[in-house]
Amino acid sequence: MNKPHYLIPEKPYETYDAYLAQYGGRSPVLKAREMSPQAVLDEVLKSGLRGRGGAGFPTARKWATVKASACPTRFVVCNAAEGEPGTFKDRWLLRHNPYATLEGMLIAAHVIGAKAMYIAAKASFEKELARLAKAEGELRAKGIMGGVELTIVPGPEEYLFGEERALLQVIEGDPPMPREMHYPPFEKGLFSDILNPNPALVSNAESHARVAAILHHGAESFKAIGSPDTPGPIIVTVSGDVQRPGIFEMESGRPLKDIFELAGGAKPGRTLKAMYSGVTSPVLPAAKFDTPAAFGPMAKAGSGLGSCGFIVIDDSTSIPRVMQGMIRFLYVESCSQCIACKTGLRQASIALDDLCAGRPGNADPLDRALAGVVGAPQTNRCFLPQEGVNLLPGSIAAFRAEFSDPAMTVNAPEYLVPKLKDYDPVKHEFKIDPKTRLKQPDWTFAEPVEASAR
Repeated sequence: MNKPHYLIPEKPYETYDAYLAQYGGRSPVLKAREMSPQAVLDEVLKSGLRGRGGAGFPTARKWATVKASACPTRFVVCNAAEGEPGTFKDRWLLRHNPYATLEGMLIAAHVIGAKAMYIAAKASFEKELARLAKAEGELRAKGIMGGVELTIVPGPEEYLFGEERALLQVIEGDPPMPREMHYPPFEKGLFSDILNPNPALVSNAESHARVAAILHHGAESFKAIGSPDTPGPIIVTVSGDVQRPGIFEMESGRPLKDIFELAGGAKPGRTLKAMYSGVTSPVLPAAKFDTPAAFGPMAKAGSGLGSCGFIVIDDSTSIPRVMQGMIRFLYVESCSQCIACKTGLRQASIALDDLCAGRPGNADPLDRALAGVVGAPQTNRCFLPQEGVNLLPGSIAAFRAEFSDPAMTVNAPEYLVPKLKDYDPVKHEFKIDPKTRLKQPDWTFAEPVEASAR
């Protein structure tokens, strides 16, 4: 049996009954429906649950906002389009325990008065989609769905599919193009018009999944786990230059250095020097690896917890090459709706290519790269251009010597951005999507021989 509030069992739950055994055979959804929506909301509020998708927004506040809407048509949405480099925890959760996510969504539907739910995931997530479909069938057969309709939406591979407003666009049948910032999901949800905003409650798979155990065990037991800043367990992905990359569930607030030791620590003869939390937060040098894995402490240390996708870098890996790969990833994945984003990141990407190829040009490549990322976030619709600002200046400041060292630029090998495609728990190996390096700025793919072409 799982420890209370932990989501990922040692072996996947093969049936809904196996999942329910931890609750004495009774669904937390049924318990929630015996309570008033406000009483359930109060319990989630007391738990202190924060979203596990990156921003750490208080879950109960998000629920309360949608619940208070004057519009009677409301939706619960699960963002399962996990595409942040270095992150695999939602996919691992859905493979092992899709029931918790579905139950959390049904509890949220009870609170906000939703009659329809959507789960959006990449079409390539075949194992996860199959598990979700099977789990829904089991819940429906037992009457747990309670008349709430669920639609599972397979979507595209684009990074921006994971942006919540772009995800809503995909559910409506459009490309993953973020809406304007002033259209948050709780104001402009699904299939809306000028009179009917149809607000949507959007959370990621882990955020939804935490709710069922909170209802069963109580808010106080959840708050007793982990950091006061980030109550409850977290699921982390550790990839990169460690001996045993993997996915781990643990109490929040654990020092990063301890988490990296769970992944085997540094490879023989190597020293860890840095960590990136996906491509959304500034670099964290090894001197700060005693930072607790919680939202507040990570921000205070100058980085961010994000979605707990920790990409670990050792002394054999070139930070300039890491930046070349990550900034190009952002440039390519930019949707071109905001011209400053696309042109600024393009300038930065080309400048870093010039640096790593030994082509200084008429202006210093670092100056050009910095100017490009700083100019990218202008009236932007999403957070993507800000990610470049988060990544590059801090990396240059912390590892400036590497950016002027030919051994770490011209002579260093290309860095493959860890867009994780699969995981082998026996070999402790992640499979990195090989198509990432072939993707072009117009979202087409080059042939392998043209991988470096623009």
